[in-house]
Amino acid sequence: MTNRLDALLTLLKKNPEDTFLLYGIALEYSAIEKYDKTKEYLLKAIKTDENYVPAFMQLAQLSEKLNKIDDAKKYYTLGIEAAKKTGDKRSEREMEEFLDELD
Repeated sequence: MTNRLDALLTLLKKNPEDTFLLYGIALEYSAIEKYDKTKEYLLKAIKTDENYVPAFMQLAQLSEKLNKIDDAKKYYTLGIEAAKKTGDKRSEREMEEFLDELD
């Protein structure tokens, strides 16, 4: 593991419900191509904050990378809904464009 990942995992022990830490850990796992762990931590981030838009986008992009197109569509759709709830117009538009490209 990387020093940064180790540091984030240590911080998580103190703050297990920290959405941003969970997301950061997921990105670190993605960087070292541990995609099962990436997905696990992205899903944990969404569990702690059901409207955490970046996690939905990362899940969708990971699904695309793994050629799981139906999952990608699902996560983009859920991400669009979360973006609408939070007023994140930019992410909403981006994910709509990505979703359209999958059809």
